[in-house]
Amino acid sequence: MTNPASWVRRIPVYLSGLFLMTAGVNLSVLSGLGVSPIDTIPYVVSLISGKSLGLCTTLVFSVYIALQIVILRRDFQWHNLFQLVISTIFGWFVTLSGQLTALLPAEPGYLVQLLYMLCSIAFLGTGIFLYVAADILNMPADAVALALSFRTGRPMSTTKIWFDWTVVAVSVALSLGFLGGVNGIREGTLVAAFGVGLCIRFWERRLTEPLRRFLFP
Repeated sequence: MTNPASWVRRIPVYLSGLFLMTAGVNLSVLSGLGVSPIDTIPYVVSLISGKSLGLCTTLVFSVYIALQIVILRRDFQWHNLFQLVISTIFGWFVTLSGQLTALLPAEPGYLVQLLYMLCSIAFLGTGIFLYVAADILNMPADAVALALSFRTGRPMSTTKIWFDWTVVAVSVALSLGFLGGVNGIREGTLVAAFGVGLCIRFWERRLTEPLRRFLFP
């Protein structure tokens, strides 16, 4: 049986990780240098529909849950439908952190845009490290990569790359079809594709064992 003290510690760390990720999402939007690959579809859908980024994130993540069911079929674990709850919380966090990042200067010079982008990568990588370490429930996009790994037998690192760049391709198609140009995908998208992983690796090497001892007493 899981130690109750473990849950008392894991839930705040999990939610903190989600919130840091959403701050990273909004900082990438504010930078104007391109959002991270997994956030491109919600961002483009938000531009097309005129709805908030938080709401569009929740809706797109719900589609990812349906995609897991299609990929896994009978192997889908139905407790993963709780990802709908996590998607809703994540969408609300996107809106909340967006209100905070809106206080920062918009349309600054390129150096400040670059700083926003680097902070975005740091927030995303740190947030992912924390929420994964808490080991409660995968985010829908990561769960799709895991489902592809399970179905194809390829490592998740490979299927994650497949999925991320498929998402970028879909975003480009949607943006060209509905907006007449490519939106949200620039040099920052490419940098984030590698930088977030490097940030996660940085924390893994330094905090994995201490954090595990704290979360699982």
